[in-house]
Amino acid sequence: MEWYYARGDDRMGPVDDAEFDALVASGVIDVDTLVWRDGMVDWAPLREAAPDAGPQPAGEMWSGEWAGEAALRPCAECGRSFPAGEMVAYENDLICADCKPVYFQRIRESGVLPGQMPYAGFWIRFAARFVDGVIIAVVNIPLSVLQQVLIMRMASRQGDAPASEMMMIGVVAVFWIISILIGLTYETYFVGKFAATPGKMVCGLKVVMSDGGRVSYGRALGRYFATIVSQLTLMIGFIMAAFDAQKRALHDHICDTRVIRAR
Repeated sequence: MEWYYARGDDRMGPVDDAEFDALVASGVIDVDTLVWRDGMVDWAPLREAAPDAGPQPAGEMWSGEWAGEAALRPCAECGRSFPAGEMVAYENDLICADCKPVYFQRIRESGVLPGQMPYAGFWIRFAARFVDGVIIAVVNIPLSVLQQVLIMRMASRQGDAPASEMMMIGVVAVFWIISILIGLTYETYFVGKFAATPGKMVCGLKVVMSDGGRVSYGRALGRYFATIVSQLTLMIGFIMAAFDAQKRALHDHICDTRVIRAR
C-alpha cells in the first residue's frame, strides 16, 4: 500500500508501508499529520485515517514483559536503560530519543534491521569472489605480459649477469606491488562507495556493518587486508562462512562486517 503525507504546504510520497512506519516512529509523521492513501475520500489526520498505523510509544504498544511506562528497558542501539514510556518501539526493538535519528536513518539506508539481515551463504559468496577474481585477472594480464617482456629483454642482454638478475628481481617486485595495489584499490573503492564489489553486485550481495550500517573506506581497506589472513589459513577463513550462523568468513569476524543479499 502506498501512502502520501503532508509536510507544511507540500505533499510528500508515495512511500510504502515499511517506510511509512519508519516515518511515524521517527516523528516525521505524527497523529496530526494529514495523510492519504488509495481508497480514502479525502486527506485526514493519521489518528483518523489509520489509528493503528506505525509504531506507538513503547508503554502503550507493549504488554506483558514491556508493560509499564516507568519500567526501565535497554535501548537496542546504545544499550542504555530508559523508562519504556519515553522510548519508541519498532518491530521488536526499543529505541531511546537520542538514538532514534541514527536508528531510522540506518533502516532507510540499508532497508534491514540487524535481526532481519538476509545473510548470504557460502556458495553465492564464492560465485561473487570468482567474478571479482576474473575481473582482476583481466586487468592484470597486460601487466603480466609487460613483465615477461622486460624480463626476457634483460635475460638476453650480454654483460654483468648478477646485475641483470638483480634488475629482474626488481621488476618482479615492482609488478607484484602494482598487482597488490590494484586489488586493494578495487576492493576499497567499490565496498566503500557502493557497499559491494562488481562481483557482489552481479550476485545481488552487499557488505554492511553488523548493525546494518554502511562500511567506511577505512574499514573496507582493513577488510581487504583481513581477506589475506583468510587466505593464509589455507582458505579455512573463507570456508568458515559455510558453518557460521551469520555466514561470516574470518575477515568478517575481524572487521565486524556481514555480507547480505541486497535483493
